[in-house]
Amino acid sequence: MKTKFFLLFLIISVLIGCESNPEKPSQVRIGQFLFSDEPIDLSFKNKDDEVLNKTLNYGDLTSYENLKSGIYDVEISLKDQVLLKKKIGIGTDGIYTLILNGFPKENQKVNEKTGKMRLHEIVEGEEAIYPNGNLPQMRILNDEFECGKDEAKIRWIHLAAGVEEVNATVKTNSKSTDLSSLTYPKLSKDFSISPEKNEVLWQLKGSAVEVSELDMNTKSNYLYTCFLIGKKGNYIDHLKVVVGETPKKGF
Repeated sequence: MKTKFFLLFLIISVLIGCESNPEKPSQVRIGQFLFSDEPIDLSFKNKDDEVLNKTLNYGDLTSYENLKSGIYDVEISLKDQVLLKKKIGIGTDGIYTLILNGFPKENQKVNEKTGKMRLHEIVEGEEAIYPNGNLPQMRILNDEFECGKDEAKIRWIHLAAGVEEVNATVKTNSKSTDLSSLTYPKLSKDFSISPEKNEVLWQLKGSAVEVSELDMNTKSNYLYTCFLIGKKGNYIDHLKVVVGETPKKGF
């Protein structure tokens, strides 16, 4: 009898616990790297209800905001002209960055693609990411990561449309680490770095020409995402780096 009572109590406790632990929302931030002198308007809608609305300038990276799991219609407009429109599924307890990149053109079609882009749509993963004639693109990055004790992670993404292949290197007092070479608009893997002062250099591949540099004081259990973008007024000769910090998710 005591055993049956204990099992019943255990089942009730589990059910109550489940009811008091609703699904955790995901965290989403926006990176506006669509090259434009004018701000863009971004809208997230869920079943026709607008849940997120932003007006962002070139180079803006927002803070993370909570977003419930579900299917969202995301729309990007510039001067009342819709450039991009896409359905995006947001899961539970995730962490993401939505990035916008490319050059808008006058009177472009919504989600316009080149013939070359269509040829590669069957490819999956990072290899499916192509310049698309430098036309506007929308993309979701997964910001979840793993790292060891007293370790930080770094990655970077080439978002300077029209700039050739770039190589990145991180230097500390003790060593130098190659962060890979990327063409637009590719994303590197995550690299482990020491939580200390780091100097990151970007150079045109096969050349000593430096296009950007950055001093970073990194912290353990953080992912640093470096968005390499064109600099207004001096786009080709010198690039700008926008850095996003992501703390390791607790469980």
